[in-house]
Amino acid sequence: MTGQCKFDGNLFCFFLPTHKKEEENPTHIAHIAKAPQASAETKALPKSAILPTHNLNNHLNNLKLKNMNKVIHALYVFGVIILLASCGNSGKKTNEKITPKDSIKAKTIKPTVNVYIENSGSMDGYVKGVTGFEQAVYSYLSTINRRDLTDSLNLNYINSTILSQNPDVEDFIEKLEPTTFKQKGGNRKFTEISDIIETILKETNENTISILVTDGVFSLGGSIDSREYLINQQIGISNDVTEFLKKHSKMAIVVYQLSSNFDGQYFYFDKNLGRENGKHIIDNRPYYIWLIGDIENVSKFYKEIPDHKIVGSGVENNFSIISDQLSINYAVHENSGNFIISLDNPKTEIKKLGKDKISKNVQFSVNVDFSKLLLNDEYLFDTSNYEVIGSYKITVTKASQNNHNYTHSINFTSDRVHKGEIIVRLKKQMPRWVEERNDNDGYSYVKDKTFGIFSQLKGVFDAFTDRSKYYTEIKVNIN
Repeated sequence: MTGQCKFDGNLFCFFLPTHKKEEENPTHIAHIAKAPQASAETKALPKSAILPTHNLNNHLNNLKLKNMNKVIHALYVFGVIILLASCGNSGKKTNEKITPKDSIKAKTIKPTVNVYIENSGSMDGYVKGVTGFEQAVYSYLSTINRRDLTDSLNLNYINSTILSQNPDVEDFIEKLEPTTFKQKGGNRKFTEISDIIETILKETNENTISILVTDGVFSLGGSIDSREYLINQQIGISNDVTEFLKKHSKMAIVVYQLSSNFDGQYFYFDKNLGRENGKHIIDNRPYYIWLIGDIENVSKFYKEIPDHKIVGSGVENNFSIISDQLSINYAVHENSGNFIISLDNPKTEIKKLGKDKISKNVQFSVNVDFSKLLLNDEYLFDTSNYEVIGSYKITVTKASQNNHNYTHSINFTSDRVHKGEIIVRLKKQMPRWVEERNDNDGYSYVKDKTFGIFSQLKGVFDAFTDRSKYYTEIKVNIN
């Protein structure tokens, strides 16, 4: 029994093959029933016993054949019905609406946001009265809610332990006062930044964003040799971040440096007393907002809440690092020099490159999309952050308006044509501001500087660059 199943968009149709007339010998059903064979033990009859009854036998055989054909026809119809049912709609009602696979979209999972505000004694001066610190934190957290970036925002204080708070942002900010900091408890005397970072990393994964707000000042405690202390802290942070990246490979960290009016005690190690001492300071003091999480989640926060949107005194500097080298979209900028774009590889290959008639130099540009790298223009415009393999000098500028989401242009120049492959790599480097804002001693108050900020960020930097030395690279062929 054979047939064909065909789906015309609405119904399944089964086409039966043509077959011979019933009177013909039905050889095509031989596989359904076989005539019983005579037993070897059956006694043979003489011809005289068979001949007189051959007409009756023929009649009986014809009846049997007709009955057999009816049975086979019934089996044939039954088989067709079963086949239609199985290859038609697989048991589903034909009027059910089947959703195409390409119309099913995965629901976007919003990260849980865990906020940690350090409440050690050195932080009291940032929350006395109305401060830029409070305004910036309130603005940042409110924007997270307003932009619907999370379904769960958890507020905490942190020092030697995590202290969970009421999740209402407005109520949380209104209660930011030195007395509240003291009431919440924990060890407020000494701040081990490396311990705080380790604690937060343990609470962070691909589905969470951790936000740490801190003055970033290490507490020397009973240590006299601040340089040795900072080296040990840097190594500790690097080890903690390395272990974190082994478990969660696609991660990023952004650190914003801001400033706020400050009225409180600044703690330092007093060599004369041989212990930590405090000095009352009324001044603008730097502080830091850390953003830690999956690259895609951090990237979304970075784009949705750009630096200039954070109120208060605003973001003065930032440090950004990603765990892997990323591929980016880029293409040779047509009409950026005297050349022809290859038809085979129009994005990455240039032919018949020559000197520009006006500048008398060889020049061309490549448009790039740096948006995934979490880097600001100050870092991207600095050509010392690039490694160029090839005999061309580069500059980096903002891309002209385009329909391809290119953010910047890398501009190449030379006094003559150099054929071959040009590779440009964007290096992972410590931003200059980190060292400029760093106090490496901790023995006195130094305006606009933070004791140990370089060691903190260098520990993070070392762990991330052990995985990859570059943010990205582009390749262009000159033929």
